[in-house]
Amino acid sequence: MSDVGASHVIFFAAAMVLATLVVGVISVNVHSISDASISSGTALSKQIKTDITIISDSSQIPTNGSYRVFYVKNTGKTNLDINQVNVFVDGKYITDGSTVLKVLDTGETTWREGEVLEVNVASSEISSGDHSLRIITENGISDTMDFRI
Repeated sequence: MSDVGASHVIFFAAAMVLATLVVGVISVNVHSISDASISSGTALSKQIKTDITIISDSSQIPTNGSYRVFYVKNTGKTNLDINQVNVFVDGKYITDGSTVLKVLDTGETTWREGEVLEVNVASSEISSGDHSLRIITENGISDTMDFRI
């Protein structure tokens, strides 16, 4: 009988070790999923709070030296970094060398709620004819405007 008791104790100890390992693995995975959910929730919250509107007159695009000038208003509830704004004309990414971005009245790189961003695009990037301008923020929120030069 003592042999049976000893083997039961060994099996019980092995079962406890195995159960502890399973709980450890599961808790690590649950923690990872929880962290991912928090990160996703934060990113989604920023996207929901972000909104922009191109407020330029599509029939009259002004020039500033060798640039065409567009205006975009931050109509959302979050501050944006103008260094993270992407500009596309006719689906083509306009590089930093062909654009100049500045927040009107402040000149800061932080684009706050209600402020207007001046987007200067090199005239060499825009020929005469029909075009489409797309501005995309750091959170993936965008606005598009069709215009003619």
